[in-house]
Amino acid sequence: MSKIKLAVSIGDINGISLEILLNAHNELCKFCKPFYFVHESLLKQGAKKLGLRAKGLNLVHFQNSKDYSLKESKDSKITHFSSPLKLEVKEKFKIKPGEICAQSGLYSFLSFQAASHFTHKGFADALLTLPIHKKAWQEAGIAYKGHTGALSDFYKQKAIMMLGCSRLFVALFTEHIPLSEASSYIQLETLARFLIDFYKNTGFKRIGILGFNPHASDFGSIGGKEEEAMKKALDLANAYFYLKKFKSEFKDEASLFERLLKDEKLIIRAKNQPKFKEIYLPNILVADSAFTKGSLKHCNRLVAMYHDVALAPLKALYFDKSINVSLNLPIIRTSVDHGTAFDKAYKGAKISTKSYKQAALMAVKLAKNSKMA
Repeated sequence: MSKIKLAVSIGDINGISLEILLNAHNELCKFCKPFYFVHESLLKQGAKKLGLRAKGLNLVHFQNSKDYSLKESKDSKITHFSSPLKLEVKEKFKIKPGEICAQSGLYSFLSFQAASHFTHKGFADALLTLPIHKKAWQEAGIAYKGHTGALSDFYKQKAIMMLGCSRLFVALFTEHIPLSEASSYIQLETLARFLIDFYKNTGFKRIGILGFNPHASDFGSIGGKEEEAMKKALDLANAYFYLKKFKSEFKDEASLFERLLKDEKLIIRAKNQPKFKEIYLPNILVADSAFTKGSLKHCNRLVAMYHDVALAPLKALYFDKSINVSLNLPIIRTSVDHGTAFDKAYKGAKISTKSYKQAALMAVKLAKNSKMA
């Protein structure tokens, strides 16, 4: 089998992305064929600042166009790719190490959008993204809060953000929103659909849902309306996966979901069956103890209602090993689980490439599984 092709978006070139890319290139080439969405002029400029070698890389020069086109150069490793982008590509600018800059922000977004188009059109098997800076996107006039929201808009279906490693994966029901808004998102129908989609995309067999309020509301004594909706959603999801096995009665999955929304007795009926098996643990987990060693031995596949509830402990435990995976999309997308590290960029600091390599390995694994399927 030929090597899996990865489209790699450059991220914010004022940060540590280019250093990671160059330092990990030889190792990546052992198990995949990476295509880097960065123009040669910027690559050379950055490599010179870093004092690193930048030869023999497969580069993709991307540009905005009404139509898709691909032109491979015979005498070099540069591929020219045109696709409909949000804005015109401007690659002639100076790299400003460690600075929030509209030019680098725009370039990072267009590199990402072009790489996602390249993957969706089948020129690559998976997309691997390096870190962007949200403020730089904002200054460039990019409305998205990050990769996941943009991908949801590109493909008109809700992407699911999952982060972690083999020892612990967490999925985020809400992503980059203020804490003050998170409660309003926790509604039965949207959460139940999320839980169903998450299992369909992962096949995890034992999944826990982290409480939103302290002590998972302590039986309603500390808030509790969120946990009430969460419990109904996980019961619905468990009943859905059990009942859809009976194709003679529930062959239409969309109809089954609507019936479960309207008829709580159907959920109770499923739960009372002797062979009923739960995908999601039946009780909501207390978030402040779910990440202890003992708890993770019991359940290390988790869903959080709010960003920091899951990511603070995940990064404390497995920062170097963790990656970001976007699920529920027509393409495979993985990413590093860290930011641009402007404070370390182009300073000769020791930059870890572990997360990047793990993200590449996961992308290759998922792409191979997809090809086999």
